[in-house]
Amino acid sequence: MGLEQIEEYVRKREFTDYIMPLWLPFLPVILSLTAVIIFITFFFYTYTAKQTYFESYHLEPIFVKPFEVFFVELLIALLLIVSAIINIYVLYKWIWRRNEHFKRVRLLFSAIKDFLKERGYNVSRLEMVCVEIEVEETEKNAILWTLLPFVPYVGWILLIYIYHFLNKDFYRHERREDNFLNALSSLLPDFSYVRYSQIPERNTILYFVLTFLTLGFFSFYWIYTLTKDPNNHFVEHRRWEDQLLNVLRKI
Repeated sequence: MGLEQIEEYVRKREFTDYIMPLWLPFLPVILSLTAVIIFITFFFYTYTAKQTYFESYHLEPIFVKPFEVFFVELLIALLLIVSAIINIYVLYKWIWRRNEHFKRVRLLFSAIKDFLKERGYNVSRLEMVCVEIEVEETEKNAILWTLLPFVPYVGWILLIYIYHFLNKDFYRHERREDNFLNALSSLLPDFSYVRYSQIPERNTILYFVLTFLTLGFFSFYWIYTLTKDPNNHFVEHRRWEDQLLNVLRKI
Protein backbone atom coordinates (compact mmCIF):
# COMPACT_ATOMS: atom_id res chain seq x y z
CA MET A 1 0.00 0.00 0.00
CA GLY A 2 2.85 2.40 0.84
CA LEU A 3 4.49 2.07 -2.56
CA GLU A 4 1.15 2.44 -4.34
CA GLN A 5 0.57 5.71 -2.48
CA ILE A 6 4.00 7.01 -3.51
CA GLU A 7 3.31 6.08 -7.13
CA GLU A 8 -0.02 7.92 -6.94
CA TYR A 9 1.66 11.12 -5.71
CA VAL A 10 4.24 10.83 -8.49
CA ARG A 11 1.49 10.49 -11.11
CA LYS A 12 -0.23 13.62 -9.77
CA ARG A 13 2.66 15.77 -11.00
CA GLU A 14 1.00 15.80 -14.42
CA PHE A 15 -1.73 17.89 -12.80
CA THR A 16 0.12 19.88 -10.14
CA ASP A 17 3.46 20.66 -11.83
CA TYR A 18 2.22 22.97 -14.56
CA ILE A 19 5.07 24.03 -16.84
CA MET A 20 4.02 27.43 -18.13
CA PRO A 21 5.14 28.55 -21.62
CA LEU A 22 7.74 31.30 -21.19
CA TRP A 23 5.96 33.52 -23.70
CA LEU A 24 2.58 33.43 -21.96
CA PRO A 25 3.25 36.08 -19.24
CA PHE A 26 4.46 38.47 -21.94
CA LEU A 27 1.41 38.06 -24.17
CA PRO A 28 -0.61 40.74 -22.27
CA VAL A 29 2.19 43.25 -22.91
CA ILE A 30 2.23 42.37 -26.61
CA LEU A 31 -1.56 42.73 -26.89
CA SER A 32 -1.53 46.05 -25.00
CA LEU A 33 1.23 47.43 -27.22
CA THR A 34 -0.70 46.29 -30.27
CA ALA A 35 -3.74 48.22 -29.02
CA VAL A 36 -1.63 51.34 -28.49
CA ILE A 37 -0.10 51.07 -31.97
CA ILE A 38 -3.53 50.68 -33.55
CA PHE A 39 -4.82 53.72 -31.65
CA ILE A 40 -1.86 55.92 -32.64
CA THR A 41 -2.00 54.77 -36.26
CA PHE A 42 -5.72 55.39 -36.53
CA PHE A 43 -5.41 58.78 -34.84
CA PHE A 44 -2.67 59.77 -37.27
CA TYR A 45 -4.69 58.51 -40.22
CA THR A 46 -7.85 60.31 -39.10
CA TYR A 47 -6.48 63.72 -38.26
CA THR A 48 -3.21 64.18 -40.13
CA ALA A 49 -2.99 61.77 -43.07
CA LYS A 50 -6.26 62.43 -44.86
CA GLN A 51 -6.82 60.74 -48.16
CA THR A 52 -7.81 63.21 -50.84
CA TYR A 53 -9.25 63.27 -54.24
CA PHE A 54 -9.09 65.92 -56.96
CA GLU A 55 -12.36 67.69 -57.73
CA SER A 56 -12.88 71.12 -59.27
CA TYR A 57 -9.27 72.06 -58.70
CA HIS A 58 -9.70 71.58 -54.93
CA LEU A 59 -8.27 68.91 -52.60
CA GLU A 60 -10.90 67.64 -50.20
CA PRO A 61 -10.58 65.02 -47.47
CA ILE A 62 -12.35 61.71 -47.48
CA PHE A 63 -13.61 61.52 -43.91
CA VAL A 64 -13.50 58.35 -41.84
CA LYS A 65 -16.88 56.63 -41.68
CA PRO A 66 -18.56 56.03 -38.29
CA PHE A 67 -18.49 52.24 -38.66
CA GLU A 68 -14.69 52.39 -39.16
CA VAL A 69 -14.30 54.31 -35.90
CA PHE A 70 -16.54 51.80 -34.13
CA PHE A 71 -14.58 48.85 -35.52
CA VAL A 72 -11.21 50.28 -34.39
CA GLU A 73 -12.55 51.15 -30.93
CA LEU A 74 -14.01 47.65 -30.59
CA LEU A 75 -10.74 46.04 -31.67
CA ILE A 76 -8.75 48.09 -29.14
CA ALA A 77 -11.22 47.27 -26.37
CA LEU A 78 -11.07 43.54 -27.17
CA LEU A 79 -7.28 43.54 -27.18
CA LEU A 80 -7.18 45.25 -23.77
CA ILE A 81 -9.83 42.94 -22.30
CA VAL A 82 -8.05 39.79 -23.54
CA SER A 83 -4.77 41.20 -22.22
CA ALA A 84 -6.29 41.73 -18.76
CA ILE A 85 -7.83 38.23 -18.72
CA ILE A 86 -4.53 36.57 -19.65
CA ASN A 87 -2.71 38.66 -17.04
CA ILE A 88 -5.13 37.49 -14.34
CA TYR A 89 -4.82 33.88 -15.53
CA VAL A 90 -1.01 33.97 -15.39
CA LEU A 91 -0.97 35.41 -11.88
CA TYR A 92 -3.50 32.84 -10.71
CA LYS A 93 -1.58 29.93 -12.25
CA TRP A 94 1.70 31.11 -10.69
CA ILE A 95 0.13 30.97 -7.22
CA TRP A 96 -1.98 27.88 -7.92
CA ARG A 97 0.94 25.75 -9.07
CA ARG A 98 2.95 26.87 -6.04
CA ASN A 99 0.19 25.59 -3.75
CA GLU A 100 -0.47 22.37 -5.60
CA HIS A 101 3.19 21.45 -6.04
CA PHE A 102 4.03 22.15 -2.39
CA LYS A 103 1.05 20.07 -1.27
CA ARG A 104 1.99 17.15 -3.52
CA VAL A 105 5.62 17.17 -2.36
CA ARG A 106 4.56 17.32 1.28
CA LEU A 107 2.38 14.24 0.83
CA LEU A 108 5.00 12.49 -1.31
CA PHE A 109 7.79 13.02 1.23
CA SER A 110 5.57 11.89 4.08
CA ALA A 111 4.66 8.72 2.16
CA ILE A 112 8.33 8.00 1.37
CA LYS A 113 9.27 8.53 5.01
CA ASP A 114 6.53 6.17 6.24
CA PHE A 115 7.40 3.56 3.61
CA LEU A 116 11.05 3.45 4.69
CA LYS A 117 10.19 3.56 8.38
CA GLU A 118 8.00 0.46 8.01
CA ARG A 119 11.01 -1.32 6.53
CA GLY A 120 13.28 -0.51 9.44
CA TYR A 121 15.19 2.50 8.12
CA ASN A 122 16.24 5.32 10.45
CA VAL A 123 14.16 8.19 9.09
CA SER A 124 14.84 10.80 11.78
CA ARG A 125 16.41 13.24 9.28
CA LEU A 126 13.51 12.74 6.91
CA GLU A 127 11.03 13.40 9.70
CA MET A 128 12.74 16.70 10.56
CA VAL A 129 12.39 17.94 6.99
CA CYS A 130 8.76 16.79 6.83
CA VAL A 131 7.95 18.74 9.99
CA GLU A 132 9.67 21.85 8.61
CA ILE A 133 7.73 21.57 5.35
CA GLU A 134 4.47 21.16 7.25
CA VAL A 135 5.12 24.33 9.26
CA GLU A 136 6.71 26.59 6.63
CA GLU A 137 4.99 25.73 3.35
CA THR A 138 1.48 26.96 4.06
CA GLU A 139 -1.08 27.46 1.30
CA LYS A 140 -1.83 30.92 -0.07
CA ASN A 141 -5.34 31.49 -1.39
CA ALA A 142 -4.82 31.72 -5.15
CA ILE A 143 -8.08 33.55 -5.90
CA LEU A 144 -7.59 36.10 -3.11
CA TRP A 145 -3.98 36.88 -4.00
CA THR A 146 -4.90 37.17 -7.68
CA LEU A 147 -7.52 39.82 -6.87
CA LEU A 148 -5.54 41.79 -4.28
CA PRO A 149 -3.35 43.63 -6.86
CA PHE A 150 -6.53 45.33 -8.08
CA VAL A 151 -7.05 47.06 -4.71
CA PRO A 152 -6.79 50.84 -5.33
CA TYR A 153 -3.58 52.63 -4.29
CA VAL A 154 -1.92 49.61 -2.60
CA GLY A 155 -2.44 47.03 -5.34
CA TRP A 156 1.03 47.50 -6.83
CA ILE A 157 2.62 46.95 -3.40
CA LEU A 158 0.69 43.69 -3.03
CA LEU A 159 1.79 42.64 -6.52
CA ILE A 160 5.43 43.20 -5.56
CA TYR A 161 4.85 41.07 -2.47
CA ILE A 162 3.39 38.30 -4.65
CA TYR A 163 6.51 38.41 -6.80
CA HIS A 164 8.56 38.29 -3.60
CA PHE A 165 6.95 35.24 -2.04
CA LEU A 166 6.85 33.32 -5.32
CA ASN A 167 10.62 33.75 -5.76
CA LYS A 168 11.47 33.13 -2.10
CA ASP A 169 9.08 30.25 -1.50
CA PHE A 170 10.37 28.21 -4.41
CA TYR A 171 13.98 28.90 -3.43
CA ARG A 172 13.38 27.78 0.18
CA HIS A 173 11.25 24.85 -0.95
CA GLU A 174 14.09 23.61 -3.12
CA ARG A 175 16.58 23.86 -0.24
CA ARG A 176 14.27 21.74 1.93
CA GLU A 177 13.98 19.23 -0.89
CA ASP A 178 17.77 19.09 -1.10
CA ASN A 179 17.96 18.27 2.61
CA PHE A 180 15.38 15.51 2.22
CA LEU A 181 16.94 14.00 -0.89
CA ASN A 182 20.47 14.16 0.51
CA ALA A 183 19.19 12.27 3.57
CA LEU A 184 17.60 9.73 1.23
CA SER A 185 20.88 9.33 -0.61
CA SER A 186 22.59 8.39 2.65
CA LEU A 187 19.88 5.79 3.37
CA LEU A 188 19.60 4.29 -0.11
CA PRO A 189 22.95 3.45 -1.74
CA ASP A 190 21.31 2.97 -5.15
CA PHE A 191 19.81 6.47 -5.11
CA SER A 192 22.30 9.11 -6.20
CA TYR A 193 20.89 12.62 -5.98
CA VAL A 194 22.42 15.52 -7.92
CA ARG A 195 20.48 18.69 -8.75
CA TYR A 196 21.42 19.92 -12.21
CA SER A 197 19.33 23.09 -12.25
CA GLN A 198 19.17 25.10 -9.03
CA ILE A 199 16.90 28.06 -8.28
CA PRO A 200 19.07 31.04 -7.28
CA GLU A 201 18.25 33.27 -4.33
CA ARG A 202 16.75 36.44 -5.79
CA ASN A 203 16.88 39.76 -3.94
CA THR A 204 13.45 41.41 -3.97
CA ILE A 205 14.74 44.84 -2.93
CA LEU A 206 17.38 44.79 -5.68
CA TYR A 207 14.83 43.69 -8.28
CA PHE A 208 12.42 46.43 -7.19
CA VAL A 209 15.13 49.11 -7.37
CA LEU A 210 16.23 47.93 -10.82
CA THR A 211 12.61 47.92 -11.99
CA PHE A 212 12.22 51.51 -10.75
CA LEU A 213 15.50 52.72 -12.28
CA THR A 214 14.76 51.14 -15.66
CA LEU A 215 11.22 52.59 -15.77
CA GLY A 216 9.72 49.13 -15.48
CA PHE A 217 11.77 47.33 -18.12
CA PHE A 218 13.58 45.14 -15.58
CA SER A 219 10.19 43.77 -14.52
CA PHE A 220 10.20 41.75 -17.76
CA TYR A 221 13.18 39.79 -16.46
CA TRP A 222 11.53 39.46 -13.05
CA ILE A 223 8.42 38.02 -14.70
CA TYR A 224 10.67 35.68 -16.67
CA THR A 225 12.20 34.30 -13.44
CA LEU A 226 8.74 33.74 -11.92
CA THR A 227 7.94 31.48 -14.85
CA LYS A 228 11.31 29.86 -15.55
CA ASP A 229 12.41 28.95 -12.01
CA PRO A 230 9.40 26.74 -11.18
CA ASN A 231 9.47 25.27 -14.70
CA ASN A 232 13.07 24.13 -14.20
CA HIS A 233 12.22 22.87 -10.73
CA PHE A 234 9.40 20.71 -12.10
CA VAL A 235 11.66 19.26 -14.80
CA GLU A 236 14.18 18.33 -12.12
CA HIS A 237 11.40 16.61 -10.17
CA ARG A 238 10.56 14.34 -13.06
CA ARG A 239 14.15 13.17 -13.27
CA TRP A 240 14.79 12.32 -9.62
CA GLU A 241 11.27 11.08 -8.89
CA ASP A 242 11.51 8.45 -11.61
CA GLN A 243 14.94 7.40 -10.38
CA LEU A 244 13.80 7.21 -6.76
CA LEU A 245 10.67 5.25 -7.65
CA ASN A 246 12.76 2.60 -9.38
CA VAL A 247 14.95 2.28 -6.29
CA LEU A 248 11.97 2.03 -3.91
CA ARG A 249 10.40 -0.72 -6.02
CA LYS A 250 13.46 -2.91 -5.35
CA ILE A 251 13.21 -2.62 -1.56
